[in-house]
Amino acid sequence: MLGNIFDYGERDKEIDTAILSAVVFILTLIFIFNSGVLNETQSLENIVGSKYISDYNLAIFRTICAIICFITLTWVVIDPKGSPDFPLYFKERKIIPRHRKGFTRLAAYTMWHFGLIGMSFSISAAGSWIEISGSAVPNWILTAIPILFYTSFTCAILVTSIVSFHIIGDAISREQNIDHLFYWYEIVMHNLNVMMLGLALILNNLEIDWRYFSFPIVFGIMYVAWARIYAIIEGVYIYDFMDPRLNGAPLIYLFLILIQSLFFGIVAFLDWLVVWNIGFGVVVIVLATYSITTIRKPV
Repeated sequence: MLGNIFDYGERDKEIDTAILSAVVFILTLIFIFNSGVLNETQSLENIVGSKYISDYNLAIFRTICAIICFITLTWVVIDPKGSPDFPLYFKERKIIPRHRKGFTRLAAYTMWHFGLIGMSFSISAAGSWIEISGSAVPNWILTAIPILFYTSFTCAILVTSIVSFHIIGDAISREQNIDHLFYWYEIVMHNLNVMMLGLALILNNLEIDWRYFSFPIVFGIMYVAWARIYAIIEGVYIYDFMDPRLNGAPLIYLFLILIQSLFFGIVAFLDWLVVWNIGFGVVVIVLATYSITTIRKPV
């Protein structure tokens, strides 16, 4: 039964997949707006403070991370050599090589999640600098910073894990060139992402809330909708396993939703470890980060 989930059957499952995604999206939004999570703010000390470095140094760290995200995504767009990829062409239902340059490269989930990381660090840096300047930090920043951070970290683990454990191996098995996966900016987005966020988890004084699990789900389904729009515009799915017409598309989408929640649980566990024992927490974060990153091209 599960052997043909990546094949096409007698009937496309696009409607089934769309209904599942819409139902999960609506239920998640209902939960968010009724849980009160958007109406609660963390203390100013939690948002702009750190137990291990000064507020000023924390602001600098957040600013540097935001700048790294901005420079990386900018170079993705302006890189004159562009990048090859192997998308699934919608009408042909085949993986065909192509070469991309410019803004269309920002359509991938990798770039979406890295933009989210940049937004998270930008807003947290703004909160830090506002406090340092002696002004009042707006309540919406006190609410948004932890939500954006834990959502970013969850999505980053997903991206890094899929690249390391699926995309690289799958491309090698298909005898595809994977050099583009190890351009400097790809390494940054696939590896430095979890490194920056892991360090931020150690330095931050944020408190995690179990209700934050819903935001990575919303972000993921928003990308699902965008992927369908992009398939209409460009005629391709960047990730072949996201084709909603596949036999197992509803199961694949449900699995991705569940794994987002699982990765949020991992982030919550790491956060708890850091609070419980900083030394042990640092060791676990370093080992966990090392285990999912792939900086060098496999031989």
